[in-house]
Amino acid sequence: MPTISEVHEDQAESLVAVYTRAFFDDPVFSWIFPEPERRAEANRRFFTVIVESTFAGGGLAIQIEDFSATSLFYPPSVLPTAQAHADVLTQLENKLDEQAERAVAFMNLLYDNHPRNLPPHLYGTFLSAVPGRQGKGLGTRLKKAQFALADDTDAGVYGEASCLRNLALYERLGQVRLGKTITLEGGPSLYPIWRPQASKRSGKSED
Repeated sequence: MPTISEVHEDQAESLVAVYTRAFFDDPVFSWIFPEPERRAEANRRFFTVIVESTFAGGGLAIQIEDFSATSLFYPPSVLPTAQAHADVLTQLENKLDEQAERAVAFMNLLYDNHPRNLPPHLYGTFLSAVPGRQGKGLGTRLKKAQFALADDTDAGVYGEASCLRNLALYERLGQVRLGKTITLEGGPSLYPIWRPQASKRSGKSED
């Protein structure tokens, strides 16, 4: 069974490469960058900002099977601040230039809809497998690794599913819908999801 390992900051380019490919046909990123011929480069620039800012803010990343799938997240102790969010927007505007408008709108929607009254929680931002490795259970293993990390400190797990297929998977793993659907103007929707802390869940196993 392939092991899951932590991704270090000097491996950031490998993370960016995964997300650049994995989100090329994603409905959200097809809305953010509607021109297919420019999307790969735009994705690369977008995820360069996201990966670098996540590491700079104390976030973590894990990978499996030689970067076949990766997960980027913030542990409970370092959730993004308002200043960190503003810095990301500035970097996106600088990196993406005239392609920045929808990327900024997307990030603002995620930030504005992140509930402020949740108990301590891990925030899972981007999780995906490269084309050809999707649907192989790698994302499930990474998601369960997030759950284990959260349970170590009795934290919840929050995130957004970018499509109904992912939502169904996360619900099978024990997460539940939380709050309102996030809808991009004239575009697709995202679905906030939540997994309560271990101390708040029933004794029934979710594995």
